[in-house]
Amino acid sequence: MAIVVTAWASSRNAYAAVHEQVGGTAPGLIVHTASEVDGKVRIVEVWESRRQIDEFVQAKLGPALAKLGVQMDQPELSETFSIDHQRAE
Repeated sequence: MAIVVTAWASSRNAYAAVHEQVGGTAPGLIVHTASEVDGKVRIVEVWESRRQIDEFVQAKLGPALAKLGVQMDQPELSETFSIDHQRAE
């Protein structure tokens, strides 16, 4: 079952710095979104499995956060039972 990750970055600058370090793709990442909400950045991702999330965090995200000194709250993870895909026009 796919996993939805919801995380928050403190600002667009923090998000951009981390995103630049880790790149835009990762094995198992189905979709990545970022939107600004009340001055923070909400990141919502859908992953194929928890294992792939853990591998990404260990290999790329964790080191990038440490290198940049960026702190993030613990993300929320939940299993999803339905994913529909429509292209925005």
